[in-house]
Amino acid sequence: MSGTPERYGSEAIPAGIAAFRDLAEDDIEAIVHYWYTSGDDYLAYLGIDKTRLGAPDDTIARFRRALRDGDPDQRSLAFAITLDERLVGYTLLNRYAPDNNFSHWHLIDPVARRTGISTALYPHRIAMYCDVCDMTRLTHQTRPRNIGVNRMLDKFVPVAETVWVDDPDGIAEPGEFNHRHVTREDVPKLFKILRNLGER
Repeated sequence: MSGTPERYGSEAIPAGIAAFRDLAEDDIEAIVHYWYTSGDDYLAYLGIDKTRLGAPDDTIARFRRALRDGDPDQRSLAFAITLDERLVGYTLLNRYAPDNNFSHWHLIDPVARRTGISTALYPHRIAMYCDVCDMTRLTHQTRPRNIGVNRMLDKFVPVAETVWVDDPDGIAEPGEFNHRHVTREDVPKLFKILRNLGER
């Protein structure tokens, strides 16, 4: 969308103010740097298919297509994750039908990891997806070995199944994945869980 990127939910965490906004063209260079300088061991741990990842120009094109343009039928939507207004990551929503959607979440700045930002923004993340499109259900597709992301999601939504997936969403290789489903109707409950976590 043209003009100033729209801003969405925010949450105060010890490291600063965590928030979302629309991804901008100027953000793409940092995302490309993340994917092509993180090293083969890191990509292997994430289970990335390097063929699907492609060359830097492929990633640039993929994210340009995901910059929000106001089209209600836009298939991919990209949002920046910020900490004190500094880009530290992104989330990408891939849409196939109102009840068939997948999202991806990457903290591209290592400083933002293990700050609690993913937990703090999780309810805002689902609410944001619901606000910008007709999504009624989202499926989280995560590798069981990714302890950090699974531990975060465990706080909000249970694993529905663990299955082998030949053609996972995004740029992942085939493998075993946890599937979790969250719906538009779950959003108030997610915020309640977040508040309860903060009171512990």
